[in-house]
Amino acid sequence: MDVELSNSSTPTSGLTQAMQGTAISNGQGTESENTSAGTNGDTPVDVVKTEDETEVKKTALKNLYEQSTQYNHWRFTQSGLSERRSKMNQEVIAAIQTNIQEERSLRSQQGLSVDDLPTDLNFLTVDEELALLGFYERKIVQIFRFWKLPSYATATAIAYMKRFFLENTAMDYHPKDVMLTCMFLARKTENFLMSIEDFFAVLKSSANSAESILNLEFLVCKNIRFHFTIHHPYRPCLGFFYDMQAVTDNIEKLQKVYDVALKMIDTSLYTDLCFLYQPSQIALAAMRIACREESYDFERYAAYKFKSTEAAAKSYEEVLLPILVSIDQILKQDPRCSEVEKAVASDIDRRLKLCKDPARDPESLLFKQRKRTEQEEDDDDDDDDDDDKNEDNGRAKRQKIKKEDSL
Repeated sequence: MDVELSNSSTPTSGLTQAMQGTAISNGQGTESENTSAGTNGDTPVDVVKTEDETEVKKTALKNLYEQSTQYNHWRFTQSGLSERRSKMNQEVIAAIQTNIQEERSLRSQQGLSVDDLPTDLNFLTVDEELALLGFYERKIVQIFRFWKLPSYATATAIAYMKRFFLENTAMDYHPKDVMLTCMFLARKTENFLMSIEDFFAVLKSSANSAESILNLEFLVCKNIRFHFTIHHPYRPCLGFFYDMQAVTDNIEKLQKVYDVALKMIDTSLYTDLCFLYQPSQIALAAMRIACREESYDFERYAAYKFKSTEAAAKSYEEVLLPILVSIDQILKQDPRCSEVEKAVASDIDRRLKLCKDPARDPESLLFKQRKRTEQEEDDDDDDDDDDDKNEDNGRAKRQKIKKEDSL
């Protein structure tokens, strides 16, 4: 279990768009798309001459986060996440049970022992899977702190792992292997490059080889849809810290509020908040909680920032405040905010190893049979390609001969 070291689809309104301005940007960089609208000489940006320019202007007016892959592909509701995970869990359990029966049948046909095949498995529940994932997510934090990497790099590795396990279960791929792969990948995407040799030089983990991590890397990239840019609440939180200085003279106390807010954001990484709310909303909720804990007047800032008009105040009360309260409740109630005891994680991990799918075991007869079938299908496809190529060559030769005869 140990890795030792050697040394919501929430509505977007004018209010939430205002939250995501330049001063409180909500990501570590931007997506690859260029979102800026240029000007022509001294022509103001507001002057629109063509339909194409109109579309460019509309794109420019959208905040950067709404153009990100995170906003467009990785937003869910709480019920949607629960249904997705429950369905995957049930489907994987059914598949493993079927594959065990197939493996048992193949062994019986060859007169091999089936004594080591389980008959009555205690499969993992969704909550147990999440608990085990939470245990390894905390391992990411420990290792990245050892490497003295910034919080956003840690958050990126955790986000990759969370996204991967929205497409797979812990019974498909062991969380420890995926954890190491996501760490290695995050170091590259966040520009803290490290060779695979150096990566393993600081890890005492004989069960995992460099080859296994490299083999998983493409699979992880594929399952996160090659969406490598992750937007975190850290930068917008810094923006709020700067913005709140406009309504206070006690910068020292505000600094304490900011420090507490960062810890709340660290805790939020273990929850599903990244799938439910925008980074700036999580950041503002963290500042609100920190203000309460440090006896700082958050409402004074809210009045300054979000209640300048009657309409804005109504929007704050009806739209933004319920979001902040919901985030507050999740951070209070989500069991993943509490550290998973090692004994609990070890018990889940022990049961996980008993639930091994024969179809993913290179030593099983079922795995070898399916590999042979895949190879035969590939060979048939190659033969078909060769036949098509030969037919094309033959047709070309006949046309050449016919042309020469005509001459």
